[in-house]
Amino acid sequence: MRAKRTSIAHSLIALAVITLIPHTSNSQTSTSAATPLPPNYKTIFENPDLLVMHVHYGAHEFVPMHDHPAVPTLYVYLNDAGEVDIIHEGPNAVTAHRPPTHTGAFRIAPGIAERHSVQSNSDTASDFLRVEFKHLTLADLPEAGKHVAANITPGIHTEFQNTSLRIDSILCTADNPCPIPPIPARSLLIAIHPLHLQTSTGNRSIETGEVIWLPANAKDPVNLTPAAQCLRVSLLYPE
Repeated sequence: MRAKRTSIAHSLIALAVITLIPHTSNSQTSTSAATPLPPNYKTIFENPDLLVMHVHYGAHEFVPMHDHPAVPTLYVYLNDAGEVDIIHEGPNAVTAHRPPTHTGAFRIAPGIAERHSVQSNSDTASDFLRVEFKHLTLADLPEAGKHVAANITPGIHTEFQNTSLRIDSILCTADNPCPIPPIPARSLLIAIHPLHLQTSTGNRSIETGEVIWLPANAKDPVNLTPAAQCLRVSLLYPE
């Protein structure tokens, strides 16, 4: 298992590059009215700080033109999947080639309005979460965003942080449950694999890609079962 995880971690280097090529389109320009999202995008959680969508592209599926708002966005990859072409529209449009993705990796991107269609070139489906931040500014990120490979080291590790946002990877050992201590920031907990957890309100199970909102300064830790893997997305700015 350790050898397999190490191999996956090495292959995640490919996520560091998104290749862009010019694209000519004769359809509507980016100034057109926003097009509703297709059913591939399903909202699973929303509060005043953020919106979470589960996104599913079938193998070799074409997803028609749609719009995304100019807000900073976190992409959390829930399975191993092949390359996807993101075909932008407009006079200076490009086609972005999203490289193969791997379970537990993520990308954080600045706020850029997008109008595009999607062509999956993958032999398997692609599932990921799209977390849109309503009140963040991430101007210091490159346009393609920052890619982070899945961390396979047990413990809690900070993978990204600035003055407004921190993203921690959490991995429990295979033999023991592990607590997530309370922190002074409100947080979104994202399950990378199915897991069980215990909170002050009781026990519950969450499936891959499901989320739980954790209030700031909770009285008790959240206890995870052995081998649990998740991301904790903490908002560091005042409510």
